[in-house]
Amino acid sequence: MVLPRAALPRLLLLACLGLAPVASRAADYQLGEVAREDIVAPVAFRVVNPEATAALRERVAREVLFVLRHTPQAGAEAERELRSRVETARTRFRERLTAALGGRTPRAADAGTMPYARVLSQLAREEGRGLPLDALGPRWISGEPDATLLTEWLRPLREVMAQPILASRVDDGLPAGQAVRLVAVRSLDQAPSAAELEKAGPPVAASTLLSVPRARRLIESHFPSDQIEVGRFIASHVRLNAVPDKEATESLRARRIEGVTANDSFEAGQVVVRRGQRIDRAALAALAAMREKSVIGTLQTRLAAEQSVAGRISQQTFWIAGGLAGVGLILAAILWRLRARPSAALVTTDGASLAGGDGVWRDRALIAEGKAERAQQAIRSGVMGWMRERIFQNLFRQRERLLTAQEKAEQEMRELEQRLGQLQAPLQDRIRAYERRIEELERELADKGEENRQLIGARIDVARQQLRMERERGGFGTN
Repeated sequence: MVLPRAALPRLLLLACLGLAPVASRAADYQLGEVAREDIVAPVAFRVVNPEATAALRERVAREVLFVLRHTPQAGAEAERELRSRVETARTRFRERLTAALGGRTPRAADAGTMPYARVLSQLAREEGRGLPLDALGPRWISGEPDATLLTEWLRPLREVMAQPILASRVDDGLPAGQAVRLVAVRSLDQAPSAAELEKAGPPVAASTLLSVPRARRLIESHFPSDQIEVGRFIASHVRLNAVPDKEATESLRARRIEGVTANDSFEAGQVVVRRGQRIDRAALAALAAMREKSVIGTLQTRLAAEQSVAGRISQQTFWIAGGLAGVGLILAAILWRLRARPSAALVTTDGASLAGGDGVWRDRALIAEGKAERAQQAIRSGVMGWMRERIFQNLFRQRERLLTAQEKAEQEMRELEQRLGQLQAPLQDRIRAYERRIEELERELADKGEENRQLIGARIDVARQQLRMERERGGFGTN
């Protein structure tokens, strides 16, 4: 028996739908139940194993080393603090001893005297962490520098502070026996940035990590028994330079295990769960994945069948549309043939009429051109007249403004001359009065005798001087 092609998609769809009950029965199991029969995978699929994934992620997370915030500059800061403290104590010691000696500069012979012992006792009470005054006092009183001695004392502090120093190895939650990774930061209270985490240093062995008490004991053990006070003083400057950063460690580990999974693969026909097997988390996840895969396969097959049917329908639609288009073209050709004959006759008649009326159309065209030219001339003349009128109006307005300005200027000049005349009239009267007075005095001078000539001459000089002053004030020249 040969099946038609149209029946094949339906058979495939029915076959896939027949697998759906198997998937639904597989999904009915709950965690902890026992499988009643073998469950076989209808299709190949892959599923995440939760237990194996958890174990794998834990193993990968342990590969990310524990992060320690580290301040490498802490050793240099401790050294600067110690040197500054010694220098300050030295200055105070010499100032106080000089004052105790009555202003005299201390000498080596002053060691052991009462002022020396009293100043050392005061400094010992003021200083906190056991400044070794017995070792420093003789050098200070003699004026010897402290640089060489401090360099020797600071060597063990520098070596110890170069290693990570924690508050306590017990309370910091560090994994025992595992290496750590140092991340350099500016401050222990500041969380490292992403760039600082990327620049983390190489792994550091756990044996190199020190606690603050152990670091101080190492420094004290470096000094001999007769310098125990010095060792304690140097060890007191040990400071914390590393702290564990659990948040940064967890962030790096979460970033590392992101996307890490352990998968179980099953082929088509492979037994997923055997009869009598207890359903655990892995089996339950496999059954759920098998159900999803079966449903997806069913949907894909159904989609393929629907696409096949849709393809045939679209093909039929294409042929129907092509047939309709052909019929339309045939009808259009028939209509065109029917309209061709009368249009030819009309063209012949119209051609004859056009040939006969050629002269009429020429006359009409000439008349229209003449009208257009006259209209243009009228427009040009109107525009020129309007522009000429505007120009004349502007000229008239400008002339009126100029005449008004000229009349105003003449009026102002007349007023100015009148004011000047009012000012100069009294001045001219005074000048004439002085001239008449001078003439009268000259006549008297000619009539009087010798004894009065000097007096009249003096009066004439005074009158001439007053006349000259009035003329200069009025702007007149002297005659």
